[in-house]
Amino acid sequence: MKLYKWILTGGLALLLVGLIVYSIMNVWDWKSILLLVAGGAATIFALVQLDIKNLLKNRRLIYGGNMALIVLLVVAILGLVNFFLARHTWRLDTTSSRTFSLSDQTIKVLKNLKKDIQIYAFAKDINKGPIEDKLNEFRHYSRKLSWEIIDPDEKPAMARQYKVKDYGNLVILCEGKEEQIPNFSEESITNAIIKVTREGRKKVAFLTGHGEGSINSADRDGFENAKKAILEQNYEVEELLLADKDSIPADVYVVVVAGPKKNLFDKELNLLTNYLENGGSALFMVDPRPSAGLVSYLQNWYVDVGDNLVIDASGFGRIFGASPDVPLVSTYTSHSIVKDMGGVMTFFPVARRVKPRDTGDNYNVTVEELLQTGPQSFAVKNVEEVYRTGRVAQSAADERGPISLACAVSLDAKKGERKTRLVVVGDSDFAANAYFGNQANGDLFMNMVSWLLADEDLISIRPKDPEIRMVNMTPGQTKTVFWLTVIVLPVIAFGVAILVFVRRK
Repeated sequence: MKLYKWILTGGLALLLVGLIVYSIMNVWDWKSILLLVAGGAATIFALVQLDIKNLLKNRRLIYGGNMALIVLLVVAILGLVNFFLARHTWRLDTTSSRTFSLSDQTIKVLKNLKKDIQIYAFAKDINKGPIEDKLNEFRHYSRKLSWEIIDPDEKPAMARQYKVKDYGNLVILCEGKEEQIPNFSEESITNAIIKVTREGRKKVAFLTGHGEGSINSADRDGFENAKKAILEQNYEVEELLLADKDSIPADVYVVVVAGPKKNLFDKELNLLTNYLENGGSALFMVDPRPSAGLVSYLQNWYVDVGDNLVIDASGFGRIFGASPDVPLVSTYTSHSIVKDMGGVMTFFPVARRVKPRDTGDNYNVTVEELLQTGPQSFAVKNVEEVYRTGRVAQSAADERGPISLACAVSLDAKKGERKTRLVVVGDSDFAANAYFGNQANGDLFMNMVSWLLADEDLISIRPKDPEIRMVNMTPGQTKTVFWLTVIVLPVIAFGVAILVFVRRK
C-alpha cells in the first residue's frame, strides 16, 4: 500500500514537471510528452492498485489532492497565458529615439517575405543575449524567418563551412543565396535579407559629363554616400557618359541627373526621351541658376521648373545652423514616396520651385507634388540680385509659400509593359555627401530611387544608428551628486540604523 502511494505521488510530480517544462519551452517536445505520459501512467496504475473508494475517504489525502489539483490548475492557466502571449504580443517602446523598435523599412521587408530565411549567429553563450533580443524582434514580424545561435568553438565544422572568422558574425541564407555580415545591427541584417531575397540586380546610372558631382567622390558635393546606400539595397550603380553612346543601355533601370552645371546636348536629350518613352525611369535633381535647369525639357514631361530661389523666412532652420536659402520641409503629400515620412524633416540647400503642369486631356499622365515648404517661405525671382548682394527681401512679384520642391510623374510607356516614371527635385545638394545624413534626406532620396525602380516595398524610413544620450554636468553639479550619493545618504542610513539599535536596547 505504501509503495503505491509513493508511485501515486511520483506520478503526480511527473505530471507537474511535464507541465512546467512545456510552460518554459512553449512547445510540445519529446521531453514534456515523455514526462506527462510517464506521470499519467504511474498515476493511473497507483489508483487502480489502491482502494480508490477508501482512499477518497482519507481526509489527509483529500486535502493533499485538493492542493495538487490547485497547483495543476495554476500551472495549466500559466501555460495557456504563456501560449497566448507568445502569439499575441503587445510592445511599448518608451525611448525617445525608438531604440528598441524596428524601423518602418525593416518591418515592411519582413512582412513582405515570400521566402524562408535562415539566420546563423556565431557567438559565445556569454555574448548571445543582445543577439537573441534583436533576432527575436525580427522573428516577431515574420514566421518566414528562423534563427539559431551557434558557438563556433563547439561547432567548428559549421564555422569553417560558412567561412566565419570572428565572433558576432551572422550568416543569412535563402534558397542557395548566402550573405555574411560582421555584426547584428538592424541595418546590416535588413540589407542582407534584401540581398538574398531579391531576384537579379537592377542598375542605377548617374549621368556624367556636365559638371555633376561624382558617385566616387567623398567631397561635400559628391554622391559617394548615395552610391553606398543604393549598393546596400542590392542594386548596381555606375556612371553614364551619354555623349559617346547611341542609346541608354537596356540594363539601366533608372537614370539619375544629379545637378548638371552645363546644359545637355540635343543628342543626349533625345536619347533620354527615347529611353523614357520606352518605359524608363529618371530622377532629375536640378539646381537654381547658374546651373542647367532643363526647364524646357521637363515641360514636355508636365513639370514646371521655376527660374527662382526658394527662401525660408520662418527662421526655424537657424536652430540647425541653416541659412534662409536652405528651406526646411516637414509637409508631405500622400504619394507613396513620402506618405510614411510624417514627423521627419528634410533640408534643401539652395533650391528652386518645382510644381506640376496641367496635363490637359492626357488622362494617362499622373503628376503629383511630393513635398512643400512652410507658409513663411517664398520664391525669389531676381536670383542674380540675391547672389550679388547676399540680401533677401520679398517683393510683390515673388511667389508666396507654401512652395512645392519636388514632383513625381507616371504615365504609360509608348512601348513595353513598364510604366514611365520621373521624379523632379529642385535641388541636388540634399542628396550630396554634405547633407545626405541630415535628418531624413537620405531616406527621401532612397525612397525616390525605390519608387522609380518599382520596388515600393522598400519605401520607408530606414534604420538609424542608436542615439548616444550623454549627461553633461558642470563641476558644481558633479560635486553635488557626489556628496548626496556617497556621503549624505549613507550617513543618514547609518544614523537611522544606530537610532533603531539604541531604542531596542
